[in-house]
Amino acid sequence: MSRWLDRSQGLLTALATRESASLAAAAASAVTTIRGGGLIHAGGTGHSTLLALESFYRAGGLAAASPIWGLDLFPPHAARASTQEERDPAQGRAAIERAGVGAGDTVFIASQSGINGAPVEMALASVERGATVVAISSRLHAAKVTSRHPSGKHLFDAANIVIDTGAPYGDALLERGEGKAAYAPVSSLLTIAVWSLVLEGVVETLDAAGETAPIWKSSNAPGGDEWNEGMLTAYAPRVRAL
Repeated sequence: MSRWLDRSQGLLTALATRESASLAAAAASAVTTIRGGGLIHAGGTGHSTLLALESFYRAGGLAAASPIWGLDLFPPHAARASTQEERDPAQGRAAIERAGVGAGDTVFIASQSGINGAPVEMALASVERGATVVAISSRLHAAKVTSRHPSGKHLFDAANIVIDTGAPYGDALLERGEGKAAYAPVSSLLTIAVWSLVLEGVVETLDAAGETAPIWKSSNAPGGDEWNEGMLTAYAPRVRAL
């Protein structure tokens, strides 16, 4: 077995066990939001933007999900510039405003280090608006770096619910020895695992209560378009990105 696969599997198992209470709390908040007619917002900056892509408008995903992101924060749009922009709190606040976060919503914000101004400001702005914030970050990384936000807060400090991915400091999983850069980052895998574990909890709770879980079907499978039209009718007026 490869070192990456072996270590990744270990981190996934440890995450599900260690963070079980926080995962359950996040799922419970999302269920309350859905029942109250609110939205589940998810995203981040840099490569943590993958959370927005994973959670939004995807087969098997929540139709009640809304993405938090911005082109200036997205590496494929402008790589070096995105590194600078994610340090700017104003970018984070603008992203929350674009998403239309409101009272009663649940907001998932991912950041490996949890130190940059934009993701911390996303959390602070969401709490100000009356939303419940779930931080997805690495305590191992955060403990070794100083916050870049003017408040001095890390993402963990600005959230209502904290989920520690357990990703290593620096993100890369495989060391190569003295003077060589480690490689094979793992934070994206762990962040997506967090989202899937929460999604599992949300759907199981709604199913157990006999309620309809707002889930997209694949538009590339028979009947998918027809099913999704119902989801669009219900959520397009509220989810700005739809």
